[in-house]
Amino acid sequence: MKKILNKITLLGLVVAAFSCVEAVELATPNVASPVLVVLEGNEFEASTGVAVEGSFYELDKSGILDRTVGIDSIPVSGLEVTVFINQTEEVSTLTTDGQGKILFQNPWTSLGISAPSSGTQIRLEFAGTYNDIAFRQFHNVRVK
Repeated sequence: MKKILNKITLLGLVVAAFSCVEAVELATPNVASPVLVVLEGNEFEASTGVAVEGSFYELDKSGILDRTVGIDSIPVSGLEVTVFINQTEEVSTLTTDGQGKILFQNPWTSLGISAPSSGTQIRLEFAGTYNDIAFRQFHNVRVK
């Protein structure tokens, strides 16, 4: 029995020695978004165009361990948000109000859809920088 325990211990040490390999960095580092982005509105009539409401919050996690406090969301006012289509084509720049909100309103034609028909879809990208950390939130909109 003692020999078996010695072999298991030795095997454990060998496995531990080989598992302590230096980690390789990712090609694109994952960074948590500095803001919580909530986008509402994703299906619109062809005649009305797009109207997406956005809310931007900073998360205060100082009370995360206290169930009576929890995580608080604080509106981010004065935040510049740029809206893109096709990843690089800027269609609008907006600034959040005192409640951390924006309203993106554009006709379908300004989004590159000259004849909107039911089911036509496009991806919008809401991007900005907060506390020197860039963020980008994707949001699909489509014609009813």
